[in-house]
Amino acid sequence: MNTIRIESIEFPLVNRESAVFQVIESFLLSYPLRRDGTLRNPRPHMCYAPQMYGSGKSAFGQHFHWFLSVNKENLLQYLKNFCCLPGFEKGENVGERALHALLNETLYVMLNLLDVPRGTCFEDTLLEWISREALSRFPNGADLLSQVLSYIGSPKEWLQKLLQVTKKRYLYLFIDEIGLLEEYNFTLFKDLMVTQGTSRVHNVYRAFFRVLSIVVSQPFVICIVAGRSNCIISREEDAMPSRITLNFLRLDPFSEATIKYFIQNVTCHNEPILKVLFPSHPEGHDWFFKQVYDYTGGVPFYVVHVLNELGKKCERWNSFRDLSENEMKVKMERIAPNFSLVVTLSGMTPKSMIVFSSMLLASILEFRIPKRETLFDGSHSEYVLDIANHFGFYYVSCSRNEQDEASRILVEDNYETFFKLVFPKIVLKHIQSRYWNIPPFRFICSLFSSISRLDSPSSRGFKFEIIFTLILYVRWCFCSKLGELSIFRHSFIEHISIQSAQTIGSLKVDPIPNYVPAFSSTVSGIHSANEATYHVTAWKPFFEKYLSKDGIFVPIRQNSNGPDVLIRVTDMKGNSFLVVQGESSSEQAPTETETTKKRVYLIGAALKCFQLSSSGVGRSMIKAEVAKFLHPVASQLELEQNDLTAIQLIVSNKYTEEVSRQFSDNQNWILNSGVYYEDNTNNIVYSSINSERQPQNVRQEWLRIPPHCQVVVCSTTSLRTFLGRKASEDLERVFGDNPRWLEQLKPLSDLLSNSFVDLLRRIPFEETERNSGMMERRSTRPSMDMNMMQVEDTRGESTISVPSSVQVSFDWMNFLKVYCHLTEEESTQCYECLCKFSERDMGVIDSNILEQMGIDDSLLRVKVVAGMRTYIKDRQST
Repeated sequence: MNTIRIESIEFPLVNRESAVFQVIESFLLSYPLRRDGTLRNPRPHMCYAPQMYGSGKSAFGQHFHWFLSVNKENLLQYLKNFCCLPGFEKGENVGERALHALLNETLYVMLNLLDVPRGTCFEDTLLEWISREALSRFPNGADLLSQVLSYIGSPKEWLQKLLQVTKKRYLYLFIDEIGLLEEYNFTLFKDLMVTQGTSRVHNVYRAFFRVLSIVVSQPFVICIVAGRSNCIISREEDAMPSRITLNFLRLDPFSEATIKYFIQNVTCHNEPILKVLFPSHPEGHDWFFKQVYDYTGGVPFYVVHVLNELGKKCERWNSFRDLSENEMKVKMERIAPNFSLVVTLSGMTPKSMIVFSSMLLASILEFRIPKRETLFDGSHSEYVLDIANHFGFYYVSCSRNEQDEASRILVEDNYETFFKLVFPKIVLKHIQSRYWNIPPFRFICSLFSSISRLDSPSSRGFKFEIIFTLILYVRWCFCSKLGELSIFRHSFIEHISIQSAQTIGSLKVDPIPNYVPAFSSTVSGIHSANEATYHVTAWKPFFEKYLSKDGIFVPIRQNSNGPDVLIRVTDMKGNSFLVVQGESSSEQAPTETETTKKRVYLIGAALKCFQLSSSGVGRSMIKAEVAKFLHPVASQLELEQNDLTAIQLIVSNKYTEEVSRQFSDNQNWILNSGVYYEDNTNNIVYSSINSERQPQNVRQEWLRIPPHCQVVVCSTTSLRTFLGRKASEDLERVFGDNPRWLEQLKPLSDLLSNSFVDLLRRIPFEETERNSGMMERRSTRPSMDMNMMQVEDTRGESTISVPSSVQVSFDWMNFLKVYCHLTEEESTQCYECLCKFSERDMGVIDSNILEQMGIDDSLLRVKVVAGMRTYIKDRQST
């Protein structure tokens, strides 16, 4: 087994069989054969690996010979049955001879543009560099080099001579770090400074591929170019003028199963890493493999980085060994990424933030994105994969849908590749504080932290639940009372004011969504933290444990038997409230008791949108949802005694005719406490909950709503108003009958843009100069400046951007050391989370906010909050 060592960690190379076959296929396409076996005009095909740092590009390119050898059996069958390598005539044992040539008659040369020799002509420098690297391993290399360099003026004769003196048939050429072409060193090569085309705009990549084509057009060269780049599809277009075809090399992040195999073969100081971490359980734990996969996204470098950091901590502290699942999760999520490999995003405009957020959401919801999909329109159009690479995403190749077995399917006579986006949690967790004041981004980060515990993220129902909750959350952040949200109109909570909520900076302390255990009708009791599932009879402990504060709550399981979304809100004032009796409504003044008490409202939302093949939500489904939520809540929570009111919210884009006719003037259908019957004409008849007499001419009881409860059936008009017209149309397209929309990012980006751009205007961004509107790129180095990524405002105002930091003068480091008694390391950790706040925010910062900002250690949070309280008291006393 071939291994690599980084610091104290030694790890195995993981087989990349599909990538090996991609390279061989590109080689075959470069030298097409006629039917008689003779060679047609070569058209160079090269594999191109522009993925983000840590994808395994260099490891694959530098160890390609090893990857060939471990896949030689499958490769032999491929060569026997499907093709003949160039330079071989068909005949006996052609497959064996071709495989032997790849393994033993190929000259392997690896170049890194970081080490490019100085020169003025890149073509001559490249040929000499290849020659020196190829011959450096030969005993008589100096003599051979002088022979080869004498032919450097003729690339064809040069390559023939190089292969002749080394007694090889093929040249394998791997060129790494091509992103460095934009650096100063390459401006010294005159042939890379030549402009081409009518635009006269210099493009160093086009010049580079023109020079490289001179080499790879000769028989016979296998070539891979690699290096993190802002562009993927655009680089392929840059290569076209030189007749080179770039084939995107798919180096997917590791799967969960691959990570398990990988970790089982990693050693730390020559001892199995699992034995170091878990001496009492040296075979490891399945939950540990899953945690590593979840935190790293399967990105090879980050997997190694996390294992290395854990190994080093075990060396320092013996108490770090044999951690429990929850303890390991806390420790692991304190590991920061290697910031030299992280794309630094700064100065994000609202538009670029929306694009970034929509990509994060697409990665969570497992959108399948066509390789050549674009965003924006006209001359401002950009390839999604180019933008994703710019933001630092990774990719997993996939089929168009779960039913397709192949990763490439025939679309309009062309093979189209699909990808899922991946953004490692280790990176997001340590950059999220920069944009914490952007509600959509804050919501998505909160969702990201819990997505591994959610089932079926790719299902249509779940997609809508998340998007609905996101819109609810953002609109909640900016409304003054809940009546502004049409889904709550005419309900008990319509009047509730949230305008007086405390603020952090310029935004209210909003109800960041929390993720809670699901409910089950088949499993009784409360289970372990790992598989927490609550029976419908467990509402009382559930409410006390998870719903003790106001907020939005999403069950973590898709098979939950309870609401899809839970909302708790407290009426802080004794305002009048709307009471609905049957078909009429009236405004009632609060009683003396009501004005002095803070009534808590618990809303259970059943989202039945874009997932029903029938005629829509009918009375029977409404009754079933009430039985799952209102009845158990009312029977267990003692609503009257605890000043609680429970509301069942039904939301759908489609209702049966018998429900639709109840929407008077397209408003919500409100059903208050009472008994509702179906009469002989199928109409609804209301009776008081305390009535001893049943109404006449009724056929059967339909619905019984307990005291202090209410049912709100949201009309389709109210739903469209809540989502917004354009957003509603986009959702119809995304979740409608045409599943093709589920493969595309543009509807999701449009949805976020149209829903949130006006809300984002209300955040006090700094004004900047108008930009051309394109998502321009200044550099491909890790410390990218996103100030260039500004999009023109459609209203003709100046483009606005997020300030890179909030200007505050408070000395948080001194505060953490003096008032919280933290060590230097602890102070540094907390400072990164607190530096965005000002001194005046101390009064509203609590433990939950600190946890959301990335301070996972509960003891640290207690110390910081206690220090803030002490500081405030000291200030008040002076």
